[in-house]
Amino acid sequence: MEIKKLLYVAYLREPTYEFIETLTEMGKIGLKEIILFPEKPPKELVDRLSGHGIHLRGVDGSGPLIPWIFEVADKEHVSLIIAHSHKDNEGLLKGSAARRLMRNTPVPLLFIREDKEGGGPSARGLFSNVILATDWSDAAGRAWLYIIGIKEIVGVVDIVYVLHEKPTIGEIRQLRERVEEVRTICLEEQMDAESHIYAGKTADEIVLASKDYNATMIAMGYKSKASLKEFISGSSCYSVLKKSSVPVLIIP
Repeated sequence: MEIKKLLYVAYLREPTYEFIETLTEMGKIGLKEIILFPEKPPKELVDRLSGHGIHLRGVDGSGPLIPWIFEVADKEHVSLIIAHSHKDNEGLLKGSAARRLMRNTPVPLLFIREDKEGGGPSARGLFSNVILATDWSDAAGRAWLYIIGIKEIVGVVDIVYVLHEKPTIGEIRQLRERVEEVRTICLEEQMDAESHIYAGKTADEIVLASKDYNATMIAMGYKSKASLKEFISGSSCYSVLKKSSVPVLIIP
C-alpha cells in the first residue's frame, strides 16, 4: 500500500508544525507530498522535508471547514487526512465536527492531539506501537488489512478485543483462538504482534490498553454509513477519540 499524498489540517489558533517532521517515516510507503491548511508552512520546514524527498505546500480555503476538507481531499486525490487538535475543544474536536468527518470521510483519518497529557509526536515514531482494536466486524477487518498494508513502517501491533458480557468457558476458548489467528497472520507478514482480551466498556478498555502497552497510536475501523442512532449517541471510535492521549487512526 502506498500513501503518496496527505492533507494535514493544523486547525489551531497557533498552528504547530512539530508533528509534521515525524511523518518523514511515511516516505517508506511512498509519501511524496503533504498539503497543509490553514497557513503557509515555514521555509525552513519545507527545506527539511525536501531533504527527505517530501514536498510540503500550503493551501487556502474558505467556507464551512468540513465540506472544504472533503473538497480538497477529492481534488488532490489524497490517501490520508490528518486533523490536528487540542483536547480543550479547540479545532476539529469541537462540537460534532469529528463525528461528521468520520461519518463521511472517503479516506482514512488520523486524529492528532497535542497537549500536556501527550498525544503529540512520539520520540519512538508514530507507528512504533499500534493498538489494533477488533470486534470481528467488516470495519475492523478493513483496519487490520490497512495496518498490514503499511507494515513497512509499523513496529509492534497489540491486537485488542473487548468483551461486553460474561462469556462461557467455551466462548472464551473460541475467542482466544480467533484473536490468536489474527496474531498468527501478522507474524506471517513478519510483523511483531501480541493479542489481548479485555472486559468492560469498549472505549475505556481500548484507551486502557493503549496505556498498558505504551502505544504510540490506536487504529480502529469505522462504519462510515452508520445508523442515525449510532451517529447521535456516539460510536466507540468517537469515544476513544475523546479519551485517548495518543493519535487515533480511523479507517472507514
